[in-house]
Amino acid sequence: MKYAKATAALALVLLASGCSQPKEEKRAFQVPAALCGTPVPAELLSPALPAGGERIEEERKDGNGYFTCTVSVDGRTALTASWEWMEVGKSARSVAYSNPYRDLADVESEDKRYVYSDTGGVSRVTCEPVVAHRKGQAELFATIALSEHEAPAPEMKKLLLAYAEALSDSSECVQK
Repeated sequence: MKYAKATAALALVLLASGCSQPKEEKRAFQVPAALCGTPVPAELLSPALPAGGERIEEERKDGNGYFTCTVSVDGRTALTASWEWMEVGKSARSVAYSNPYRDLADVESEDKRYVYSDTGGVSRVTCEPVVAHRKGQAELFATIALSEHEAPAPEMKKLLLAYAEALSDSSECVQK
């Protein structure tokens, strides 16, 4: 009986120590106040980036009707932010599911304007006034996709909506 109590106490201590959270690594880089040139608050971008790391870099690709930016921390892809003009009538969910290797659409807004998950999301960007783009009408969609980690879905929603709102004020969206 004496050994049983000692064994139980030891097991409890080991269980408790195994459940403690590891200390989060400190970042050596400052989280920027923009996502690939589009202003978003650093506190919204922070949960989408790895906890540790020495340096952050962006690689941008601008095309005819699309923009993609890969954000890397210490040479490893952390997230991809993009926007693209698409045919009128596409849903955020269909854009999210266009890449079969990513699940960005766990939750859909009531108005079906955006979808998101703990690995990213897609939002239709409201451009006022709606302008003809290339051949006829088109709609702008913003996408954020995390690469090797997850962030809380509510945090991804906040980042996605801030990114989409900032794009609605950008030169890509506002007719000059």
